[in-house]
Amino acid sequence: MKDVTSDLANTLLARIRDRSALVGIIGLGYVGLPLALTFVENGFPLLGFDVDPEKVEKLNRGEGYIRHLDGARIAAARAAGQFEATSDFSRLAEADAILICVPTPLTPQREPDMTYVDGAAHQIRAALRPGQLIILESTTYPGTTDERLRPILEAPAPSGPLPLRASVASEATPPTSLSLRGRAAAEAIPLRGLAMTVPLSSALPHSAAS
Repeated sequence: MKDVTSDLANTLLARIRDRSALVGIIGLGYVGLPLALTFVENGFPLLGFDVDPEKVEKLNRGEGYIRHLDGARIAAARAAGQFEATSDFSRLAEADAILICVPTPLTPQREPDMTYVDGAAHQIRAALRPGQLIILESTTYPGTTDERLRPILEAPAPSGPLPLRASVASEATPPTSLSLRGRAAAEAIPLRGLAMTVPLSSALPHSAAS
């Protein structure tokens, strides 16, 4: 198992370094879409996921829907052939790294509503394969990856357990503050023993954070 998981980790690291790793982002809103475009603009192919088919259609036409986001960036990403949006979550299996950027609105009790995070985790579990890196970007409380994501991702499947490792990028912090800077890799949570703490964001130049 150790040789297999080491090979998976090394393969992913190599793909991140040469920017051939396909990045998947779940949630193409105020956090996910700008982050997706930043990855594309720094050489990564990007597959974006959203449950809203109208958003998906607009993005694939090279159009935007966020007022403060320059639509020319979307058009350029599409023209470069590096960016695609989809509502087909079975395609999560195609991604080498998956970033969860769904909203966590506050409940009346002033606690984050984890409905969208849980839903994204279940979608990932249905398509999960060995060697993928899963990163939680959504703003939430410390412990979310270990307490909520890990049980879902480790749930039994007909094909048996998967060797994987998840990474939490932003528990209780603004998502882009870690994702766009060349900091050390996010805290890694071991899931079935794949030793893979991969600094996906460190492949981006520091200028991307400004």
